[in-house]
Amino acid sequence: MAAWVLSPHVCGQGVPDKGALAIVPPVLRLAPLGKATESPVVTALSIDPSGSYAAAAGDDHVIRLFSLNDIAAPFPQSALLDGHRDWVQAIEFSPDGSLLATCAKDGKLQVWKRDNAASTSDAAIGEWKQLWSIEVSHALFCLKFVGDRALLVAGFDPAIYRLDLDSLQWTIDHRSESADVRTLAVSSDKNYLAYGGRDGVVRIKALTSGVRTSREGGFAIAAHNHRVRALCFSQNSTMLYSVGEDRRLVGIEIATQSVQYQNDLGAGRLMAIERLADDRFAVSGSDNTIRIVQPSAAPGNELPGEDLTGNDKPLEAKLIGFKLIGHDGTIAVLRASGDHLFSGSFDTTIRSWDIASALSGADAQGRFVHPVSSQYEDSSAREKIR
Repeated sequence: MAAWVLSPHVCGQGVPDKGALAIVPPVLRLAPLGKATESPVVTALSIDPSGSYAAAAGDDHVIRLFSLNDIAAPFPQSALLDGHRDWVQAIEFSPDGSLLATCAKDGKLQVWKRDNAASTSDAAIGEWKQLWSIEVSHALFCLKFVGDRALLVAGFDPAIYRLDLDSLQWTIDHRSESADVRTLAVSSDKNYLAYGGRDGVVRIKALTSGVRTSREGGFAIAAHNHRVRALCFSQNSTMLYSVGEDRRLVGIEIATQSVQYQNDLGAGRLMAIERLADDRFAVSGSDNTIRIVQPSAAPGNELPGEDLTGNDKPLEAKLIGFKLIGHDGTIAVLRASGDHLFSGSFDTTIRSWDIASALSGADAQGRFVHPVSSQYEDSSAREKIR
């Protein structure tokens, strides 16, 4: 039998009930569909803002929504949304939880609206009706809500698309200098849009009125030697962090438009980054390991754990952090919710990590092994970059 962990139960108007706990298994798999005998790999994952349910998808093209408070073994009971014909690359809930957007390699963007009237409680998954669907002639890799009023989408083309969620007007917001955009990020204050892709350049543009992208200004930083895979702003929006296929974590200061941190983590290709509490960041990739780092820590306030850099070269901050071990495949997506981190992997699992327990339970080398794990990190994963 799998081990279990505890997570906050969400009730009422999406407000955590501190007196109640829900049991969440640390390892989830999505049930195979049709004649399939194996679960899909997980390439896209999002947690509802209330923390009560999740949406996940991967290589079988179907989006599954399931409760995090009522999991049925061996697979969570899921509501299914279809319409894609290729690997789903991104899933996002709107900040108010009323909309769900997905995009895929088939070039299709789909937006669903939650029917609250069909829900028996606010924590229920409810029913979702398609609000919008459009298909472009190239793969779509990333999307990001700008508040509750707009949605930005990009992929294998210079176009950065914009969907106005009030009028449902679909336009090209602007064009990137790169023809392959893999990641988008919007600052928490909605003042900045950042994106990156194949050319290794991170581009930052101002958002006017917190919605539209400024046609002028902005700046670009040649942050990586290979494809940029993921971006994440700091909580106060003063820093932007990027990871890429060159195994490096780079920190860009917005005010000075300059690189303040750059570190080779000595891992495989880095695929995902997610902000945790206190501007700690979770980073993962093709070496099957999640690293928890605090790149902006002042001297003496670093996380205890392993020195992940081993050098003091100029512009290279010493990262002190932990490793979360348990996956047996590339970790393609990370999502934080409350005190938990959720990770989706090519090993077909979604794992739940209680960050506080992991940090307190790490060994002398700064490693925490997931309760359901027979695999350790692949330390030989510095594979040739293609």
